[in-house]
Amino acid sequence: MTIVPTIKLFETDAHIRELETTIVDQSDAGVCLEKTIFYAESGGQPGDVGELVLDGGVPLRVVNTQYIPGRLRIAHVLATPPDRSLIGAKVLARIDWERRYRLMRLHTSLHLMCSLVDAPVTGCAIYPDYARLDFDIEGPLDRQLLTDRLNALIGKDLPVEIQYRSADEMSAMPSLVRTVQAAPPQTGNQLRLVSIGDIDRQPCGGTHVRSTGEIVSLAVTSVEKKGRHNRRVKIALTALTGRSTETAG
Repeated sequence: MTIVPTIKLFETDAHIRELETTIVDQSDAGVCLEKTIFYAESGGQPGDVGELVLDGGVPLRVVNTQYIPGRLRIAHVLATPPDRSLIGAKVLARIDWERRYRLMRLHTSLHLMCSLVDAPVTGCAIYPDYARLDFDIEGPLDRQLLTDRLNALIGKDLPVEIQYRSADEMSAMPSLVRTVQAAPPQTGNQLRLVSIGDIDRQPCGGTHVRSTGEIVSLAVTSVEKKGRHNRRVKIALTALTGRSTETAG
């Protein structure tokens, strides 16, 4: 039987907050949707949470979102497994936007960090309250200087754009891959690139804001020495809310 991949709308527009869609599969791992706005855990970014609202207003709470092995479909993990088949049911998918938007602002901030630290990335993690990058670098990093330079880039309100390149094109540009021992995100023969103005460009499958001005402000909260050639830089948002506008599904 041919498995039809989940249509991932978050890849083209991360600002969609809710969407009418259909449940096409169901298992112990969760339910799969025909199309989704729920980001699936990968690349250091956690999966989205939220709810699926059935006809009649019955909500199903989504507590995690993960790729099914093979990465063709996305499982929306429910807090309470349904006691009946929901295949074919129409639902209103609604993400926890406040949480997702913090993750988007932090993820884009990490790309800005890459433009300032000229070193390979050896680790990445993004949480709703903070994010971190590990750099393969021996020398010290100045926390306040990084904070000031990051906020200067945020203040420029640089555009964040999604582009696609073929695998052959990407193989000719190996310097764009900043993360050590991590394969660039790829769909078929296409790789997804995230470009921030003319200062940073790298393959990434995560969700991002439309411009750096949406981040508003942040601070480098710590720079830790994790080894001779490893510096861990942690950041946190200092403005609790951004200035995003809603996109209809």
